[in-house]
Amino acid sequence: MFEKIRNHFMSGLLILAPVFLTVVCIGYLVKLTDAFIVNPLFTALPFEINAQSKILLAKLALAVVVVVFIATVGLAGEKFLFRRLFQGFDGFFKNVPLFNTFYGSIKEVAQAFFGDKRGVFRRVVFLEYPRKGIYSMGFVTQEKRWAIHEKTGKESIVSVFVPSPPNPATGMFVFAPADELVETDLTIEEGIRIVISGGAAVPPLKKI
Repeated sequence: MFEKIRNHFMSGLLILAPVFLTVVCIGYLVKLTDAFIVNPLFTALPFEINAQSKILLAKLALAVVVVVFIATVGLAGEKFLFRRLFQGFDGFFKNVPLFNTFYGSIKEVAQAFFGDKRGVFRRVVFLEYPRKGIYSMGFVTQEKRWAIHEKTGKESIVSVFVPSPPNPATGMFVFAPADELVETDLTIEEGIRIVISGGAAVPPLKKI
């Protein structure tokens, strides 16, 4: 019983943590921007602004500054010097007992959702699931040989994560023979959008 509660608790954390951290980070950036940029800027203006216009301009300024800052951090992360710095922080978190497992799981989920080729989602496939004649969309997550190949005597089994709309972070994972999967030319980002939209946002057919 305790083991099930612990597993459900960890699953809940993995789903909520990225959203929570994003909200906290953006909220903190908004407060800093308001205190050190927006308010001093309005104070220094040589003319008066009515309350309604001030609120509108403040919201606009906050949005622009926060978006530019986050985009700048992303750009810096792609550069060698900053990348080495971020790798240092990454290595530190990976060596913190107990926290390292949680951090690694969140990092893999984040990489998968932002389309990182090194993430847990390798490619998008279709498979007959949960029964023959009904097709589901899934993400291949693992293809290397391990215990299941030895136990079943089959060499072509791969791990496939089948998400549950509209939350692509939840779902089922199955072991399926590679020759029974229907390969697609969908990108990971397109697959995520299909899941979130419940199948409504399908991409147009690609001409060969």
